[in-house]
Amino acid sequence: MKTILISEGDPTSINYELMVSAFPLLQSLGKRHRIYFIRGPHNLTVPSLPNLTRPIDAPGFYSLPWSDSKKSRNFILGKPSKTSGRMAYDSLLAAMDWQKELGADLITLPLSKEWVGKAGIKGFRGHTETLAEYYKRPTFMMMSGEKLNVIPLTTHVPLKDVVKELKKFSWKELSKALLRSRFLKNPKIAYLGLNPHAGEGGKIGDEELTILAAGVQILRKAKFSVEGPLSADSAFLPGGFAYDLYLAGYHDQGLIPFKLLEGKKGVNITLGLDFTRLSPDHGTAFDIAGKGIADPTGLISCLERLTET
Repeated sequence: MKTILISEGDPTSINYELMVSAFPLLQSLGKRHRIYFIRGPHNLTVPSLPNLTRPIDAPGFYSLPWSDSKKSRNFILGKPSKTSGRMAYDSLLAAMDWQKELGADLITLPLSKEWVGKAGIKGFRGHTETLAEYYKRPTFMMMSGEKLNVIPLTTHVPLKDVVKELKKFSWKELSKALLRSRFLKNPKIAYLGLNPHAGEGGKIGDEELTILAAGVQILRKAKFSVEGPLSADSAFLPGGFAYDLYLAGYHDQGLIPFKLLEGKKGVNITLGLDFTRLSPDHGTAFDIAGKGIADPTGLISCLERLTET
């Protein structure tokens, strides 16, 4: 039996619609696992979902409320605010606190970095970075789908800072995280060139010959099979993929082809932690929140991946 926590993300997003759509699966999984939905004090709910405060060892699927005050906020779907951004961040903190207490796995529903920032949270870059800071562990974002796994070596940084970030990248920690991952066993790895045509042997930049080559040697010393650099413009052509994992130099280099090829079934897996954290591969979709058209495929994929391992 697994213990699974789900953080609510931004309550004004599509997240509550996703929970309602996935409710039959959640009820079914609740017969074999303990599942808790971490939500803040507000007016939005998942119908028929029982609230639970203490004890937290009841079987099934429950809402686990937290509160920083007795005041409940009123939110409208599709109308984010500083308050909803703050509550999304605080719900994440509450979920991580519960994770430590329960030794649980974690699914994080989408929040808005923009509105978390507007709420006064300084330096917030995303879930992956917050998890790294909270648990004091290097973390790595792996986008995982039915056919494709991609790790961007730099995540939420401006393009102008990519090379600087790559110079600081910890290949040793990535190696350790890959060895511990339950989702990859002896993966065949390829890495993408940072420059057009993988630099053409140094004619269009030398990062492939310097930064990336040095890092890849660390992976090879750890007995990983690694090939590259591949030219990024042809690495993801349809017709099958020769590698279990692709290392991309920066966020969009890896995530654009991943999202095009995997669609809503892709999930975000955080490597480097002592537990499993997953998230749907989509955003808050404030523009369609409350319209009843949100697709729960990403959340369902997270639940299926988490409970099959």
